[in-house]
Amino acid sequence: MAGQCIYSLQTGMVTKLYVSPGYGFTFMGFEWLRVLHGSAMYYYFIIMMILALMVSIGIYYRLSILMLSILWTAVYFSSKTNYNNHYYLMVLLCWLMVFMPAHKRFALDEKINPKISTCHFFRWQLWIFIFQISCMYFFAGIAKLNNDWLHAVPLKFWLPFKTGTPYIGHFLRNPIMPWLIAYGGIMFDFLVVPGLLYSKTRNVVFVILIAFHLFNGLVFQIGSFPFLAVSLSVFFFPASYFDKVLHSKNIKGMQPKISDSKMSLKNLVIAVYVALQLFLPIRHLLIKGPVSWTEEGHRMAWQMMLRSKRGNMYYTVKNKNTDSVWQIEPQTFINKESLREVAVLPDVTWQAARVLKNKYALQKLNVAVYAHSNVSLNYKPYKLLIDTTVDLASVNWDYFGHNKWILLNDN
Repeated sequence: MAGQCIYSLQTGMVTKLYVSPGYGFTFMGFEWLRVLHGSAMYYYFIIMMILALMVSIGIYYRLSILMLSILWTAVYFSSKTNYNNHYYLMVLLCWLMVFMPAHKRFALDEKINPKISTCHFFRWQLWIFIFQISCMYFFAGIAKLNNDWLHAVPLKFWLPFKTGTPYIGHFLRNPIMPWLIAYGGIMFDFLVVPGLLYSKTRNVVFVILIAFHLFNGLVFQIGSFPFLAVSLSVFFFPASYFDKVLHSKNIKGMQPKISDSKMSLKNLVIAVYVALQLFLPIRHLLIKGPVSWTEEGHRMAWQMMLRSKRGNMYYTVKNKNTDSVWQIEPQTFINKESLREVAVLPDVTWQAARVLKNKYALQKLNVAVYAHSNVSLNYKPYKLLIDTTVDLASVNWDYFGHNKWILLNDN
């Protein structure tokens, strides 16, 4: 996470999302987080980097991980158009670590206060991480069982642009590679956790895991996720392995304590968390239409690199009092990082329409806002995404069902 913060500063991502002019979009209900936008975000990311390093070495751990969790969660919800699954994973991992005794062994906190030193932890503290990692891979595999991915789309279109990749570029020219990656990805997602849990296959699967994620990182340039995913494999190795690696002395063993089985607030919170993590990835099945097209239920569902969307759009604004009509291009009021998303993500299209309505309301104008958005999903012909007859500025967003003004068009 410290590396992610440095990367965000070095690549100008912080500048593009928070400092550059134009409107940027938060998650719905988190519009108040727009107070974060501005040049102070440079210092914000530096503070997060320092906190991440403090957590890593275990100094003032409880305070550091709590502050890091709050700050990173705010970053996540403050910028919808920069969505990445591993940003969401970092949110979950941070909050899980708030409840972990990670500062009680091989940490500076333990060196400062030896009284807190312990070799024990509760069994749930280990298995909640294994559960979370399992959800990520399993639901990513489920998500790949769609018609386009099973026909190696959009990999057939992506890989020709990746032939310049160092060391492996010439392999990507082979027409069989899209199929190998598509079906290899499905097999990996379903088998990696069982393979890591089973002691006889653990080492082999660990090597495969490293190769898989480094390949993805090299070819698709997906930031810190490959390194994060590899680091999470530590939860599958026995404690005795790390005792040997770290040359621990006078350690009787790191046997997990058996948690109290009686009902408690802790057990209730864990149960709710588990239920939520099982529900979020499949909630789109309760909503009409393909999730890759409508995007309803797409986030927080481990729908990772499954589709490519391109689009072009503009808004038509109508003065309800005079019936005068004019056209607005998104680039006139939206920041550059959000331009692609406003054309292909219906919820962002809707949010931008509300921004326009509020903008003209300040001028004492009562307007209707109509979107004209043509979108191509996985390199198919462009189709209309939004019903051009619906005033987006006057309709509410349906959080739990299909928004009927999102046209399905048999995608």
